[in-house]
Amino acid sequence: MLRKLNTTVESQNSTPCCFPSLCLCLFAQWYAAPDFNLFDPYVKHRKLHPEQPFYILHPSYIWQVWDLVQSNTEVNIQPHPTSSGFLGIILMMALCEQVHLYEYIPSMRQTSLCHYFEKLRHIACTLGSYHPLVFEKSLIQLINTGLESDLRIKGRATLPGFSTVNCDF
Repeated sequence: MLRKLNTTVESQNSTPCCFPSLCLCLFAQWYAAPDFNLFDPYVKHRKLHPEQPFYILHPSYIWQVWDLVQSNTEVNIQPHPTSSGFLGIILMMALCEQVHLYEYIPSMRQTSLCHYFEKLRHIACTLGSYHPLVFEKSLIQLINTGLESDLRIKGRATLPGFSTVNCDF
């Protein structure tokens, strides 16, 4: 059973927000000392391309997605952020009524290729090393509403959007 992602918007003055570390801090503290210099490039990009939808995910959202994976896993997993691919899947599930994934769960054609857009090859890209990929992929298999043969042969998973899922338990 899929456990619900907490989508409650909390006050920005008291949200746990130190990405990627697990500390609790005020939003203003994270903004003043982020782990990466992302705010200046973000502002510059928004000024150059104001018509482009381009946003920064709040770090608490990233950890809520990790909580979603952990709450649907029987073992305790290392508290590392989920992969950007999984974050994208969760965002699409929030925006769309149905999401189709291709080769997120490797088909019979499994390769060690890390991404379709680059030539880097490493098995850790499929199995995970830092990100909890094995647990992410297990969760995707759990909520796949498509045919098992599509998953195995085509690498295609079909996921329901959150608006179509009843998470009452």
